Amino acid sequence: MLDIKTRDAGDITVLDLNGCLVSGLGLESLRPRIEQLVAERKVNIVLNTKEVSVIDSAGVGDLVGCFSMLKKNGGSLKVASPAKLVREVLQIARIPTLIEVFDTEEAALKAFAR
Repeated sequence: MLDIKTRDAGDITVLDLNGCLVSGLGLESLRPRIEQLVAERKVNIVLNTKEVSVIDSAGVGDLVGCFSMLKKNGGSLKVASPAKLVREVLQIARIPTLIEVFDTEEAALKAFAR
């Protein structure tokens, strides 16, 4: 299962993810949550992935889909604090060439100020 907790850091929304970004194990809840935030005009989002244990190709695809949706609506998506395994999958999929990945949530939040 994927548990998503939402909190605001100024005008940036932080989603604390806990669980797996894997097809069939709760991944289906991420995109609707992002769609809801877009509808609320909250389009600058940090995904705190510190508690995400694993990600598969469907999870990677969902990240790209969410990034595209936010970009179309004038926002951005950043990934913070991925565990080693998640970071490796993101690198293999070349995600950091599209979506910025940061070691800490603090660094991801600061990147919005650039």
